[in-house]
Amino acid sequence: MSLEMDTIYDEHIAEEKLKQGTKYEKLAAVVFKVLNQNDVVIHDLTLRGDGKKTGHQIDVTVQSPNSTILKRILIECKDYDSKVGIGIIRDFFGAVSQIKPDEAFVVTTKGYTKGARSFAEDEGIKLAILRGFKEEDWEGRIKAIHIQGTLISMNQPKLTWVPASEQEVEKFNSNADPKHINTTQVLDARSNYFCDQNGNPIENLQSVLKPILNSLPRNPDVLTTGFHEFGEIKYVNLMGVLVAIKGFYYEFSSSQSVIETVVDQGGKVALLVFKVLDDELDKVIYDQDLDKFTFDDDGEVTFKNSEDEQLS
Repeated sequence: MSLEMDTIYDEHIAEEKLKQGTKYEKLAAVVFKVLNQNDVVIHDLTLRGDGKKTGHQIDVTVQSPNSTILKRILIECKDYDSKVGIGIIRDFFGAVSQIKPDEAFVVTTKGYTKGARSFAEDEGIKLAILRGFKEEDWEGRIKAIHIQGTLISMNQPKLTWVPASEQEVEKFNSNADPKHINTTQVLDARSNYFCDQNGNPIENLQSVLKPILNSLPRNPDVLTTGFHEFGEIKYVNLMGVLVAIKGFYYEFSSSQSVIETVVDQGGKVALLVFKVLDDELDKVIYDQDLDKFTFDDDGEVTFKNSEDEQLS
């Protein structure tokens, strides 16, 4: 009997008094529900084979909810401090041979003797280990993903409008280059808009310029300069003067930084390992997996709330 397994059951399923080995059986039932969430998983069910009189107590039964195509899995659970021997497998085979399920498992904590493994292989019974998770179990698994990347960000750009014609230049009385109107202050005022010919705001300045600037190449070693021409004439209201512009010159430097992100298991705690011998199935069971489930009065594993059921 494993005190560790009882503690996991008490903390994540329900704290209740049960006979020895029952909490391990119910933990196994929850694990099979985690692995087969669309199926019905029932703890402690008595079954008979077709036309047979003898009833067999089955620790965990997994069956499909579709009654027309019945899939059934039988599971025998043994919370032992030593390896399971051939006698346990042979006794379980008596039930398997009469009920004839699609699959049959024996689940234990420590392992199986050579004789038990040979007999199980002969009769098509799968052997599995369900035990507490150990730190060394992380070997060969992804515990966390470290992502390192280089971020190149644009520093504050300097932009200058290019008026659409010489007549537009004359509208703006400035001591600056008569062909170029500096727009730095305009860009900082997020409420500014491109206007129609009557001066009515129609496009937010930032929403138009940001996609253009974000599409430009960035090099942290070189000052980036260039000219962008709009596909059509745009109008801006500068200091009360409506000016038609055809594009803008840009100039900006770039900064480079290295960022590192660690993607872990989202705060989940590894509690159990479920491994099928001679099979690829090797599953870590987390606290959040167990926390979703409980049992109804008939021994069926059910979701604790409807939200978990919808997410399954």
